[in-house]
Amino acid sequence: MSAAPQRHSSLILRWLLLYAALFSVLVAAVLALVSWTTLTHHESQADRELQEQARRLQDQLVGRTETQMAAVITRTAAGGTTLVMLATERREYLAGNLRAWPLHEAPLPGERGDRLREFPLGDGAGGDAAPHGADTPGTEAAPLARGTAIDLPGGYRLLVAREVTAARELRALVKASLLVTLAITAVLGIGGGVVLSRRLSSRLDALSRNSQAILAGDLHRRMPVSPRGDEFDAMAESLNRMLDRIEDLMAGMRAVSESIAHDLRSPISRLRSRIEVALMQPQDADATRTVLRETVQDIDHVLAMFNALLTIAVAESGAPREQFADVDLAAVAAEAVETYEPAAEEAGLRLTLDAPEPVRLRGEPHLLAQALANLLDNAVKYVPSPGRVVVRVAADGGKARLEVADDGPGVPDAFRERAFERFARVEASRTTPGSGLGLSLVRAVAHLHGGDVALADGGPGLVVRIELPRA
Repeated sequence: MSAAPQRHSSLILRWLLLYAALFSVLVAAVLALVSWTTLTHHESQADRELQEQARRLQDQLVGRTETQMAAVITRTAAGGTTLVMLATERREYLAGNLRAWPLHEAPLPGERGDRLREFPLGDGAGGDAAPHGADTPGTEAAPLARGTAIDLPGGYRLLVAREVTAARELRALVKASLLVTLAITAVLGIGGGVVLSRRLSSRLDALSRNSQAILAGDLHRRMPVSPRGDEFDAMAESLNRMLDRIEDLMAGMRAVSESIAHDLRSPISRLRSRIEVALMQPQDADATRTVLRETVQDIDHVLAMFNALLTIAVAESGAPREQFADVDLAAVAAEAVETYEPAAEEAGLRLTLDAPEPVRLRGEPHLLAQALANLLDNAVKYVPSPGRVVVRVAADGGKARLEVADDGPGVPDAFRERAFERFARVEASRTTPGSGLGLSLVRAVAHLHGGDVALADGGPGLVVRIELPRA
């Protein structure tokens, strides 16, 4: 037997890694969406407030003298964090908390003039453009501002802005955090996938090792079942039940083989001995006729055994279901009783039928008749004279019930479970004619029709009860 093929890749690991990658992308997308939405909303709100403040200042400055405009700008610069600057047409400083006009505040070609733009606060033509009084060491990067420039009557220019250095640093921090989070999620996902893959693979390997042992011939080996009761344990329990069934079938096959060998050896040995004796004796027509008659009887017994085995195999295969038709079980029982009445009378038995009304079902009439014939044959064979055998047919709701009851010796309780096994016989010596296949065939026919058969105590005697679904 060839060894199991080695696995070069793990399907579990591949799926877990794919799941980890998808989960990492999903986490990053959700965090990015939340962060972007929050920051964008905050910045949009700040832009609207800045534009509104710029319009208010513009309204306050229109129609005022230069001194008055400077006073308004000075008050505005002193009262908040807004960056403002009033300048001449040549962008020379007049008032505000910015000392120099930025170079990059002008709108680009085709751009709306009231659109907010970002610019560094250190690019003024007249020197430092940082807020007046701010402490900005020269070694640090120039802070950023976001604002708009407005042209006023008289050639004056107004710059209204806010510093956005902290907002940009926060955006960069959020981006870095997203990357770190994505990296951590990916590492944890891959690590968890590897760990889970090893645990799952170890359990699958245990199932595989036991399967190889069973394939090697150890039919007593079973799959390991843990106390956790998870899906693997459910699968292992199902496999164990299947293995139990296979072992029972194998044991049944061995028992059938042994029984066939035992039951065939006697008639074949008798045939050989009888023929040898006949050959050694002088030719006599009567003696030859007797030998041939006994030989035919033994051959009929062997053929009956094989026919019964073949019928059981056909019934268990389910093939006769294609030939199902409407059957009156009462009529089948009446025909069988009529056939066995002479044999029952010869054995000193009284065979009666209790079938007051038709009971119809879907079935194979020949197999149903053969099953009932086996039950009547057993009753005629084993019930002592004077005895009574009753065949009952009745409808019980959605089921059809067929019973064969007698007042004979019955079957011991300990043997009733084994009575339906092939070649199982109460008489261990096997001196009584028969093969032990009658009840096996009855059960196979009952199962074929979706029903079941059971043995019950008749007090005295035995009751064989078959229940089948009605049409």
